[in-house]
Amino acid sequence: MGGGDILPALEKGVIDAAEWCCPKPDSVFGFQKVLKHYYLQGLHQVVVNADMYINGDVWKSLSKAQQQAMQIAADASLMQSMAYRIYENGKALKDLTENHGVQLHDTPADYFTEYMAATAKLYAKLNNENKFFAKVYASMKDFADIAVPYWSGSQMTNAQLGMAYANKKK
Repeated sequence: MGGGDILPALEKGVIDAAEWCCPKPDSVFGFQKVLKHYYLQGLHQVVVNADMYINGDVWKSLSKAQQQAMQIAADASLMQSMAYRIYENGKALKDLTENHGVQLHDTPADYFTEYMAATAKLYAKLNNENKFFAKVYASMKDFADIAVPYWSGSQMTNAQLGMAYANKKK
């Protein structure tokens, strides 16, 4: 369903809930006019996707200094985008909860375990059906086996520090 179709569908009762992105874009769409319960920790947008594509021949024609400049500019753009999104989503969530009667909830823990189980079942099926998928999945899994335990632990620490700060403000 296209983004512009979600609010009318909610208003007409065609759908009961929606997930678009995060607090800022969701509030721009006006979901708070109909929906009064907001669940954080959606799965589809854990990171900001900020891709830049350059023709391979063009990239190869750049000097090493130009390639490095492009890398630095891309990294800076991503960091700026992430900081902007964090702040804008924080302001939007504050507005939703303080000015629009929206109640903030944590996504139930069993959602994540059920999601992982369904995903594992689907991936097993796709691995058996598609050799290219299996190759890409194996590469991603090898990466995740190393990166995810570290990243999830460090993110949990950051989240706990953030919650300690937020709770102090209450």
